[in-house]
Amino acid sequence: MEKNLSSAAFHQVRPTVPEELGDIPTGYGTTESYLLPKDPAWLFLFWEITQETFDYVRDHYGQETVNQSRSVIRLHDVTGVEYFDGTNSRAYYDMNVIFDAGSWYIHAPQAGHSYVAELGYITPQGQFILLTRSNQMTLPPGRVSDLVDDKWMCVEGDFIKLLQLSGADRIGIGASELMQVIDQRWRLTELAGAGNAPSSAMSSWSSFALHTAPVAATAEDEDIWLQADCEIIVYGSASPNAFVTINGKEIQLQNGKFSLRQALPAGAVLDLPIAASNKSGTKTRQVHIKASREQGK
Repeated sequence: MEKNLSSAAFHQVRPTVPEELGDIPTGYGTTESYLLPKDPAWLFLFWEITQETFDYVRDHYGQETVNQSRSVIRLHDVTGVEYFDGTNSRAYYDMNVIFDAGSWYIHAPQAGHSYVAELGYITPQGQFILLTRSNQMTLPPGRVSDLVDDKWMCVEGDFIKLLQLSGADRIGIGASELMQVIDQRWRLTELAGAGNAPSSAMSSWSSFALHTAPVAATAEDEDIWLQADCEIIVYGSASPNAFVTINGKEIQLQNGKFSLRQALPAGAVLDLPIAASNKSGTKTRQVHIKASREQGK
């Protein structure tokens, strides 16, 4: 499959879209950002910042101030904050970012908390210049719920049918015995919640579990697993009128800048020759970036 290189990422060449439908726009001409949950430990932020917003900041603060400032994502912990005004968060965390990337994965400091993300500049004097603020988003807690479901009444006739379907009668457990064990289990749950489960009740349940369930493997016998992934970000700038290619494919400059995010799977070798030239081709500049990833067993 042929691959075509854009300023954002590699993508597969797709069938031509009918002219009457038009192309999907790269932006909508509005400065805005959105924060989404990925899982209890990660957030995903994507954004669009228009040239008018950059021009306003440059005109208001000066081009020199912008050049000397860091572009950052400021993640605010707004858990329990009724109305967030930009200054009343419980805590905030700054991380460097490339505005041209358009999206970023953020590791959450704590699961189950509410967050708001801001994109802006931090000046050498420590002043934060806001460009856009995202929506508020709450991560899932990433643990077992503290809520315990109510015990629902089970009609005896239906219970006997469920017991037979479970195969309990084939392993020598009768309905009355199983009901007694279940009742003990509920008592243990209630007592454990109060932190005062008696040893006699615990030993009663443990003795039953020992005879009806296989012995669990010890921690030394259990297998372990580990997953990790990696991507690299290549970014830079060139003369506004330069003709720039990456790996022989032309890319479009945005305000004289470019960026590329590329996955780097295990065992992969990435070779990215970057070249810039004037329109006539008489003057050229080249940068060659190579990256490889090794993964042990």
